[in-house]
Amino acid sequence: MQWRRRAILAAVLAVAANVVVTVQPREPRVRVDRHVEARMRDGVILRADVYRPDAEGRFPALLQRTPYSKHPQAEDNQFSRLAALGYVVVVQDTRGRYMSDGVARAHDEGEDGYDTVEWVARLPYVNGRVGMFGGSYSATTQLLAAPLRPPSLVALFPSASYASRYDMVFQGGAFYLYDGLSWNLGQGVDVRRRRETPQVSRDGAIGMSDEERALFRGAWLWHVPLKTMSAMRVGEFSPAYFDMLEHPSYDAFWETFDVAARHKEFEVPAYHLTGWYDTLLNGTLANFAGLRASARTEAARQGQRLIVGPWTHARPAAGTTSIGGVDYGADAGFDSAGLMRDWFDYWLRDGSDAILSRAPVRIFVMGENRWRDEQEWPLARARDTPYYLHSGGRANTRDGDGTLHIEAPGDQPPDQYVYDPWNPVPTGQTGVYSRQPDDRRDVQTRADVLVYTSAPLTAPLEVTGPVTLHLWADSSARDTDFTATLVDVLPDGTARALTDGILRARYRHSKTTPALLEPGRSEEFRIEVGATSNVFLPGHRIRLEVSSSNFPRFDRNPNTGGVFGEETELRRATQTVHHTEARPSRLVLPVVPR
Repeated sequence: MQWRRRAILAAVLAVAANVVVTVQPREPRVRVDRHVEARMRDGVILRADVYRPDAEGRFPALLQRTPYSKHPQAEDNQFSRLAALGYVVVVQDTRGRYMSDGVARAHDEGEDGYDTVEWVARLPYVNGRVGMFGGSYSATTQLLAAPLRPPSLVALFPSASYASRYDMVFQGGAFYLYDGLSWNLGQGVDVRRRRETPQVSRDGAIGMSDEERALFRGAWLWHVPLKTMSAMRVGEFSPAYFDMLEHPSYDAFWETFDVAARHKEFEVPAYHLTGWYDTLLNGTLANFAGLRASARTEAARQGQRLIVGPWTHARPAAGTTSIGGVDYGADAGFDSAGLMRDWFDYWLRDGSDAILSRAPVRIFVMGENRWRDEQEWPLARARDTPYYLHSGGRANTRDGDGTLHIEAPGDQPPDQYVYDPWNPVPTGQTGVYSRQPDDRRDVQTRADVLVYTSAPLTAPLEVTGPVTLHLWADSSARDTDFTATLVDVLPDGTARALTDGILRARYRHSKTTPALLEPGRSEEFRIEVGATSNVFLPGHRIRLEVSSSNFPRFDRNPNTGGVFGEETELRRATQTVHHTEARPSRLVLPVVPR
């Protein structure tokens, strides 16, 4: 029996000698250094939290600069996860925000960005290679630092960015009231805390109270004139709000924040991410196209990438498949964090070049709800196709809504409506800051909204690219606004918003030199309606809304022609839209051949 046990043991040992036991490598532990100080060129101290592998060696670094507090809302955060993958992650409060010293200069982030990149590169555990990442304001911090060309900056990952701050703040010349006021009030809360309660820790996000938010959505958004706003002592704690109001035309003030004017100075690759309903969609598209065409080096030009999905202003995740109750299917979800890791693994760690072998542009085509690769933006094969507005014979009534046709109109009677600034057209049912695929049927019943609709389509029609409305109109006012919304009408009548735009009449010729209207004189107004990618399916109809307000996303034009932000009087304006052979109002759609 003993020999049998020995034989069995020998056999087991023999087998064991040939077995390869696979042990999954453990992710390195993460060390977090809080409030690490960096001195800027003018001596001001900015503070950052540094997440890094608790291991020997030097690692590439990822930098995010934010005005919204470097302290994460949850312990399980993306910064720790990136550090566990072998990156030094630096998250810094921008100047004058939360733990950083100095006085905030909203969006003036170029020099601080340069100095911080080079400070990060010199940290003893960093190998000298730095990437920058983040969305919205944190995208701005990247795009204003990059054209200064800090030597250690290797790559960017900006999501939701503007190309011109002026065009973000004064879209078509109209002031972005909801965001402009709410952002500055929110930032002012931090300044108030640091001044009035210096003993309280500043390390952590803070915003308006519930009472303040209720007042903001109520009385404060309706306040006129804009320049006398005193809520929450905004002039004391966030004077940047009034800086914007003092510059309603593009001038030297806005040049400081003009990313597009600096595209030719960029030397780094960038992966641009945005959504079709992102409030900063147009700026992100302009940055990709501008850098692809005119960045300083061929490597930088070829290193631009773009992805656009069915998203709003928030960064998407795998579970992000719907907006405002509209489900775009399981494929609409997207692992943006994984994409960012792949991007920086290539540029900072000499990882797989598979990410560069893909097409430079990837878009989600709504309607068909599928992803598609493209070689450029806008699409070279798209054909600008006019859809002419035909009169419904409507004059101050709801009867006789107009139609959209490929054929140009003959001489038709104009359509009219009255724009009353005291009763503006609401922005939407489910969203204000970011656009939403709202069902617009309630809005379209208003007497101050003109509606033009095509016949039901018999074949799919893809519209991908920037949309423009050429509106022949006149007004009884010396200044007014015109708005446009592109809508996909489903067979059941649901009127789903796709994109919209606005134009302040005094800026119809130039954003630097305003010119008032001659009341009653018809002119052609070119309204940028934004970009989209949507297939209008068979049985669907194309619809256009025309009106004169989009409140509270944009401020109400008082129709007086007075100094911006100083008018207390709000007047009604009678608006007339023309559709004749000599004055052919038309919606121009970028139609992609099927």
